[in-house]
Amino acid sequence: MKYSPYLIMFFAISLCALPFAQATEMSEKTEGAQMDRAPVNLTGMVTDIQGDLCIVQDSEGKEWKIKVDNYTDQIGQVMTGVVIIAKVEENGHAKEVKVLPD
Repeated sequence: MKYSPYLIMFFAISLCALPFAQATEMSEKTEGAQMDRAPVNLTGMVTDIQGDLCIVQDSEGKEWKIKVDNYTDQIGQVMTGVVIIAKVEENGHAKEVKVLPD
């Protein structure tokens, strides 16, 4: 029983350090997840525009809905029938859209 004050102190210190260790681990996981979310390059023809949403059909025939708004860097005017290259984030927001010449 002569070690019990030391065990209590060790246990108390361990409890205080646990949340800090978990927070550090969570921030490392978050940073890693953000690095994996690089924008995807999408090339295709704009088939429809519905407000901020553009429907783009790629070369394989797959349709993509991307959001093009005031925060999107636009080179050229996006309209139905034009071919674009877009950098699209995982959530569907276009960071950059470039209209290709005919």
